[in-house]
Amino acid sequence: MEVATPAETREVLRLKGGDNVGIQLLTTMKEKNMSNPKQLAGKTAVVTGAGRGIGRAIALGFARAGADVAILARTESELSEVAGEIKAQGVRCHMGPVDLADPEATERACAEVVAGLGNVDILVNNAGVDLELGQVADSDPELWWRTIEINVRGTYLVTRFLLEHFNEGGKIINMSSGMGLRAAAQQSCYTVSKAGVHIFTECLANELWPRKIDVNNVIPGPVATDIFNRERRPERYTPEEVLEKFKDELPPGFPPQERIKHPDEVAELAVFIASQPVGGSTGQTFSLARRPF
Repeated sequence: MEVATPAETREVLRLKGGDNVGIQLLTTMKEKNMSNPKQLAGKTAVVTGAGRGIGRAIALGFARAGADVAILARTESELSEVAGEIKAQGVRCHMGPVDLADPEATERACAEVVAGLGNVDILVNNAGVDLELGQVADSDPELWWRTIEINVRGTYLVTRFLLEHFNEGGKIINMSSGMGLRAAAQQSCYTVSKAGVHIFTECLANELWPRKIDVNNVIPGPVATDIFNRERRPERYTPEEVLEKFKDELPPGFPPQERIKHPDEVAELAVFIASQPVGGSTGQTFSLARRPF
């Protein structure tokens, strides 16, 4: 088993997102990923929320890097399309349609992953929603709580049910958000949920280091996904459409130094973290946002 040298550990820690290294981090991880394009060969990865957006990009990135990939999400038609793309990379794929807010269904889905692909080396808890905007006094309690159920409990449940099947040297990557590190008016449920994910990551890191399982957060910053479908049009935006739409001006609320990224950039970071040697960063936050939190 490959173990990180002190120099390698210092390099990864230097690149973690707290110092807002942005482009330098992207450049470094692309160089390392390209130097060993099949660096995840022989590994088994699980990605939630993998039907589209960031989850889809990460699942495909893992497949291109040689990993067998299990994909979990609610919409079976989207999973089927992604599964075909994964198998085209010459690796195995297991797809599991599941509502991560349902504990029994999630436990079954995780058991089916292990039955289909064996023990797990990498888990990316990416599934997340933002269902309720507005003042707390005017909020819908059901939508508010469902956001917590999917973002926090879903992350917990998948982790809980897969942990006994995790290989030594594994990696858990939780998709966090800068919103979880600062208060925001009219976004209480999403902010609270991502704060929960953030501290859950640190708790897990403290528990799992004896098993040589590293657990880290990723803050992607704004990414070109269908979250920018403010018009609620029936068909989903492609990343290219979002990037074109905002090429001259950022959406309201973003600082001028920020940049909307393609989902593939987040996938590059996920591959980079997943391929680090044992004994690297754990309990840390890697950020692609171009502003401090």
